[in-house]
Amino acid sequence: MGDRVFDNIDRAVRNLCLERSIAPGASVSLTDREQTLHVAGIGYADPVARIRVESGHLFQIGSISKSFTAIALLQEREAGRLDMHAPVTEYLPWFEVRSRFAPITVHHLLTHTAGIVSGMDFTGEGAYEVWALRETDTGWAPGDRYLYSNAGYKALGLILEAVAGQPWWEVVRARVIEPLGMRDTEPVITHDVRRLADGQAAFYDDRPWHPSHGVAPAPWLESGTADGTICSTAADMAGYVRMLLNGGEGPAGRLIAKESYELLVQRVVEVADEPGAFYGYAVLTRERHGHTLIGHSGGMVGFTALILADVDSGLGVVLLLNGTGERLEVGVHAIETLEAEAANRALPPVPPVLDPARIEDAPDYAGVYRSGERTLAVRAEGDRLLVEWRGERVGLERAGPDAFLAPHPDLGRFVLRFGRHVADGSGGEVVEAFHGPDWYVNDRYAGPTSFEHPPEWDAYAGHYRSHNPWASNFRVVVRKGRLWLIAAFAEEHADGELLALADGSFRVLAGDGSPSRIHFDTVIDGRATRAILDCAPYYRTFTP
Repeated sequence: MGDRVFDNIDRAVRNLCLERSIAPGASVSLTDREQTLHVAGIGYADPVARIRVESGHLFQIGSISKSFTAIALLQEREAGRLDMHAPVTEYLPWFEVRSRFAPITVHHLLTHTAGIVSGMDFTGEGAYEVWALRETDTGWAPGDRYLYSNAGYKALGLILEAVAGQPWWEVVRARVIEPLGMRDTEPVITHDVRRLADGQAAFYDDRPWHPSHGVAPAPWLESGTADGTICSTAADMAGYVRMLLNGGEGPAGRLIAKESYELLVQRVVEVADEPGAFYGYAVLTRERHGHTLIGHSGGMVGFTALILADVDSGLGVVLLLNGTGERLEVGVHAIETLEAEAANRALPPVPPVLDPARIEDAPDYAGVYRSGERTLAVRAEGDRLLVEWRGERVGLERAGPDAFLAPHPDLGRFVLRFGRHVADGSGGEVVEAFHGPDWYVNDRYAGPTSFEHPPEWDAYAGHYRSHNPWASNFRVVVRKGRLWLIAAFAEEHADGELLALADGSFRVLAGDGSPSRIHFDTVIDGRATRAILDCAPYYRTFTP
């Protein structure tokens, strides 16, 4: 492999991961089935002290850790101590979830098909959060649908401890990390591993991030749960990817039997937000140009990561970031670049730095939107979209389908979303705009303009906080006669509608049958002062 190959991949990482993102640094490794081809540090491990990423820097790999847990459980299955299709209660007798369906099995937890909540990481450990599932409901019959659940993998760690008689991290260290020669890898996050690259987070935790906000050091936390606490280097993780490329074979022999490997990479359920991607036992499988890609991503407080392996070409990539940035596109590009070099083809072009201010369908959104006496004027100028706000013209930037960021102090707390008139199931003209609690309509809007809502909902509207570094705060607003939860930690900062239930609680994201619930209590002077979201308590704060 020549320098031009590594330079191509380096520039792709810079363009897609480091430019216009929270991550100041990356560690990358490339491997084939036999050996590590390349390890590189890009950018800064400590952006303040200007310390560059080096090969010895540890990164938190997040949910990639789940596959380590799955491998250890498969080893228990091989030893005859674990039945993947047995109820969880066979190993954790105290495990309980309110459900009218058949019992949840180990297999359901491994494949994220248990129908349980995602989990809020609100306790800092696993046992209580898994215990607290008894206060939640399943959303559907186990096995029916996919919903990613960290809480489920916390339970799997406890199952591993129950059958192996050791803490899960000691099992994983002895049976996975050490046999693969991953000498610099640590299975849990403690103060002893603070040789990590410095994790970075958005400067503001209560609004969608924009480059103009800058970044800040991510909160430090100790964590030891089986869903995602392994810390590793890109070089060590290259060895892990080689094991996957070799069907479970490591340098010291088989880590898991062939049958166990097939269970690891099986295609059990299609991932809800990525058509064509299938989940097995903590491994995702995708098809690309006739090749099979397997891997997993990871996200922690201040870190994101990806491993990706092409089992047909025998090439793999590891990408570790001390912040958030694009991962899958970079991983695919890296493998395509390696494949092109091996086949003596022209290398794929380096993906350019994205320009979110370039909006090809800008005229769709242009118009004057009104809410009572207030107006919101949106102008299209070529492929640029601007909003007129209190005498200023603010350029909008794409944040998702029909969603934009407005980098202005008055507008930055919420994504500006547009709604379309939908007829016969197809998208139509843009007729309305939403910004936090505010609702605007243009002249094309033909629906009702006033809505009723239960008066007690007014007590629930407000800003709620906790000391949870994963999900520190959210806002609840009443808009268009409905109650909404808006959280910067949610995917694409999605507004989640709250559907009132008979017991006084609300279903979050009502449209998808989610098991997630929130309820409000401790009303003082007409305002709820506490909100409990999937068992995690939040308290009303004074900020808007």
